[in-house]
Amino acid sequence: MLSVFSLFVILAMQQGFAQDVINGSVSDEQGTPIPGATVLIEGTTKGAVADFDGIFSINAASGDVLVISSIGFKTKKVSVGASKNLKIVLVEDLALLDEVVVVGYGTQKKKEVTGAVVQVKSDIISIAPVSDVSESLQGRVAGVNIQAASGRPGEAANIQIRGVGSLLGSLEPLYVVDGVPYESNPNIAPDQVETIDILKDGAAASIYGVRASNGVILITTKTGKEGKLGVNFSTYTGIQNITSGTPLMNTQQQLFADFSVDNVLNAGNLPGYFITSPELLDFDSDFVGDVQNNNALFRNYELGISGGSKGLNLGFSTSYNDQEGVLIKSGFDRLSSRLTANFTKGKFKAFATVAYTEENREQEPFAYYEYSIGQNPWQLPLGDLNISEDNVVTIPVDNTIYFGFLAKQLLNIDDRKTTSTNIAFNMEYELAKGLTYKLSLSNNKFDYNRKFFRPTFLIYGRDGVINATASTLEAQLQKDFTMSTRRVLENMINYDVKFGGHKVNTTVVSSYEDFSSEQLTIGGIGFPTNSTQEIGQAFSATTPTSFVNNYTLSGLLGRVQYSFDERYLLSASIRRDGSSKFGPDNRYGTFGGISIGWNVAEENFFKNSFLGDAVNNLKLRASYAELGNQDVQPYAASTQIETGVNYLFGPNEAIASGLIQRRNANPDLKWETSVSKNIGLDLAMFQNKLTLTADFYSNDKQDMLLPFQTPPSLGTSAPGAETVYNPIFINAGKMTNEGIEIALGFKSELKNGLKYNISSTFTKNTNEIVDLNGIERGYSNGRPTFSLGNSIDETTFFAVGHEAGAFFLLRNEGVIKTDEELAEYQQINPSAAKGDIRYADVNGDNAIDDNDRVYAGSGQAEWEAGLNLDLNYKNFDLSVQTYMSYGAELFNGARFFAYTQGRHLDQFYQWSPQNPTSDIPSYRNSEATESIRARSDYWIEDGTYLRIRNITLGYSLPQELLDKTKLGSIRLYVTGFNPFTVTNYTGYDPEVGGNGISTRGVDRGNYPVARRFVLGANIKF
Repeated sequence: MLSVFSLFVILAMQQGFAQDVINGSVSDEQGTPIPGATVLIEGTTKGAVADFDGIFSINAASGDVLVISSIGFKTKKVSVGASKNLKIVLVEDLALLDEVVVVGYGTQKKKEVTGAVVQVKSDIISIAPVSDVSESLQGRVAGVNIQAASGRPGEAANIQIRGVGSLLGSLEPLYVVDGVPYESNPNIAPDQVETIDILKDGAAASIYGVRASNGVILITTKTGKEGKLGVNFSTYTGIQNITSGTPLMNTQQQLFADFSVDNVLNAGNLPGYFITSPELLDFDSDFVGDVQNNNALFRNYELGISGGSKGLNLGFSTSYNDQEGVLIKSGFDRLSSRLTANFTKGKFKAFATVAYTEENREQEPFAYYEYSIGQNPWQLPLGDLNISEDNVVTIPVDNTIYFGFLAKQLLNIDDRKTTSTNIAFNMEYELAKGLTYKLSLSNNKFDYNRKFFRPTFLIYGRDGVINATASTLEAQLQKDFTMSTRRVLENMINYDVKFGGHKVNTTVVSSYEDFSSEQLTIGGIGFPTNSTQEIGQAFSATTPTSFVNNYTLSGLLGRVQYSFDERYLLSASIRRDGSSKFGPDNRYGTFGGISIGWNVAEENFFKNSFLGDAVNNLKLRASYAELGNQDVQPYAASTQIETGVNYLFGPNEAIASGLIQRRNANPDLKWETSVSKNIGLDLAMFQNKLTLTADFYSNDKQDMLLPFQTPPSLGTSAPGAETVYNPIFINAGKMTNEGIEIALGFKSELKNGLKYNISSTFTKNTNEIVDLNGIERGYSNGRPTFSLGNSIDETTFFAVGHEAGAFFLLRNEGVIKTDEELAEYQQINPSAAKGDIRYADVNGDNAIDDNDRVYAGSGQAEWEAGLNLDLNYKNFDLSVQTYMSYGAELFNGARFFAYTQGRHLDQFYQWSPQNPTSDIPSYRNSEATESIRARSDYWIEDGTYLRIRNITLGYSLPQELLDKTKLGSIRLYVTGFNPFTVTNYTGYDPEVGGNGISTRGVDRGNYPVARRFVLGANIKF
């Protein structure tokens, strides 16, 4: 009986799982085979891949569903029936070419765009968990340079589009969020962003007129969608740590250097602490480690709710980000919320958005990384200080003042709060077929306040006497306030008409902006206790200061976009802007742009050629535009009457407050002008699997603003402020940016279901200053330290024929090691000694001075590249973002500072009579020796680096499991940021963005960029 039952089961299983060989072919609508098409049995991993002729073979049972897919075509499902031979026809998916991109004051099909415009969607932005949306773009957009200004929590990255936009003005592009222009980076929470469209060439950006010379970034936020209410929740948490630093001597090494080496080099004079500090071997302190906060935590929570009914869609999102700093006394948190609504009824449309963001920052004390480097390791560590409740402490060290600079700053309070409220509303009505009118209103309010409190801190030396210089005898409180408001009113008429193969879109815009900003600083000195931190409780008040900056900007725009049969494309715009920043004679400027495009792949001769089947899109583009720049200092074209200059009147010589014109204005000041030229190519092949975009551009900056130093006889020079009041701004500079951008991508799918997308970018920009009003080299900047003051040499200059902010330094020729080398060099520098660095006398005048400085590179990279890999297999996803910067030179300011203090580990091996072959210059107990000067190229290092920007591995829970929980999806992931960096740079981090073109590449011990590891989850309900 059992045998009969077993036989029955076996026969039933064979019948139920009987499979046949299914043969078939896959082709497009024209009958062209589609090689590489994937054929999968739905719900399994069993599959096959079509060969070069589109033929496939697979074992499948009757009733199985075959899923046929190929990149560039719509997926098709076919049930297996009686037929064993299938003929599959896939329909081309034109979504790539029909994508809509935002081009400013409207949208365009990607196929019809004639400018250099790049769109990044939320699926790319959301791959990696970041607090600054620009982090996710590094290396993903050709021509867009993104560098961390610092690793400080909440710090937005520096973004430059196609090189340096101005010498003195802002380098930032214009940000436009949901059609509303912002004064600077809006720092929007990444989860609120739907798309980012970047207008790179002048013709695309020219519609924004005077604000667009540095490019435009258009941010479109997420809105609700019609249908069932959707709820998304995501969270992540992680740790951060510093991976590098400045190598310093420990106690034994420091004592050896000070006692054995410095003693010989400094005429046998021992440091005083050998006598006054008997506890020299009691400690081996790490002061840099004391101010670091390794494994600092950060976390993020995001909630999104969206939904809608017919005609009304609502969306709400809120997020909270909290990040500790990797340096103590630093941190950041942000609460950001946004509500959007879309309403449509007949010919009427309306859109509204309200956003509120609150950011809190705790700023680390000034230069305390430098102060920690300079401390001797044999001193007691910071954690051993016995500070009383009244902030009284005894510091038994030789240099109480220097130690006190570090110790007392750790009790300072530097809290900064920023709140921004953004309201935008627009209404649109179709007056006639294709003719619409749109009214847009917006109000952006930005408030900033800072509380900086330095408590009373009394320091006693080892002799029991208070050290007044090291101490803070009276508590000090300063409060800074900035209140800014921007209001925008725009009226737009748009006419869209089609006839035959022609398509014309005409846009006319009238815009008006009003910006007002007020800054106020108040303070007090002396408080009853350190807990009494209110201005009204101060024993005396400091003189308040204030500044008001108001300006208006009005503009008229006209634009025509034309397309014939989607083959021949034209876009032309002209805009006339007026800015109150300029004088009456130069207040208005007219700027325009034109771009053309040719979709070669739409021509019949091309379709019928041997390339017609392989090439899906081939478009040639060219553009020319002129743009203005109104980013001048407030009231530079208007005479100012200022306070602060008092006078003695009467027989008793009583002091009376006075008003005076302290600086001269230039009423002839006018717009900076940027002339932009671009030639581009867009290519898509093999059903859009392979894409290529290449652009060649040239941007000429003309009439750039430069400060012209007036002679003292003009009456504006002031002691100690020679360069503050006497410059007059003039239009005199010229600069060029020329470059090439390439973006290459390939995406496909293997027969086992693995989907992959490989994308890469390459950017090479050449920046050159052409004219500085007759000055060959000037406008020095780039001091490499914070705490050593203005006595330290500057390192960067503006120089004709070179990049902006290039290094000009003395060329070191090594350490003087022999008597012969010394005798030769003493003819140039009689005070030189063995162990000093010798410098090249470039001009041959037997003197080493600033005239011997030579070009030593710059912080601008020669080229940049990005390589990104995105994989999806079943429920797993993997993303790797790689970035490379090549050719930048970096000034290692932290290394220089450590040398000035005699603390760098290199100096353990410095030149001495006992170590006569060393290449390390001798330390002579002075930070001002010729060997340790910032004007030397000894501190320049190669800034080339290759970095794995992030690696993210995710897993989505199976749908059958989610169905039981009523959840839409759950994705878990782990991410590593900056896990690997390959570089020869010995400083903290080679990504030295700085906060201006003159400090790009100057590593002043910047807040280090940390390595981060993250665990997170995305949940859809």
